[in-house]
Amino acid sequence: MTISRQDWMQTWVSLIHAATHLRAGLEKRFREELSFGLSEQDLLKQLYVNHGELTLTELSRRIYFSKAGLTKMLDRLEASGFVKREPVPQDRRAVRARLTAKGEAAFAKSRSILGDYVQSALRDRLNDTELLALKDSLETLLTAHGVWDGQQRHLRGGSDD
Repeated sequence: MTISRQDWMQTWVSLIHAATHLRAGLEKRFREELSFGLSEQDLLKQLYVNHGELTLTELSRRIYFSKAGLTKMLDRLEASGFVKREPVPQDRRAVRARLTAKGEAAFAKSRSILGDYVQSALRDRLNDTELLALKDSLETLLTAHGVWDGQQRHLRGGSDD
């Protein structure tokens, strides 16, 4: 069987639209229920999986934000009481972000929202065969483009370095 160029392009467009739609839906749920979005949730996750704290340098490597973007995000999260910035005792020049109890609770709630969202967005719409085929296809694409290992580290909260 030969797949036409039109089929390849339709697959590409569908992939982009599906990812955009699903991400926007989850972003909306987070903003409505938590007053922060996916990027902030990722920052909280990185702190959570790294024993509640990371230096700002390490955090910027893990969430792929510019220094200015990270600073603004930390300002918002700190003002909401989710994180606290403090000096690193061994290095006067370094600053670390620490997850607060309120931030831990918000991250736990975000995981619950994420689980519910994935359930309704994917599990309730795809049967087991379709879901596993999609998972395998996406893993194949990520592996072929050399980003699967990095994605696995990111999901676990590790750096791509």
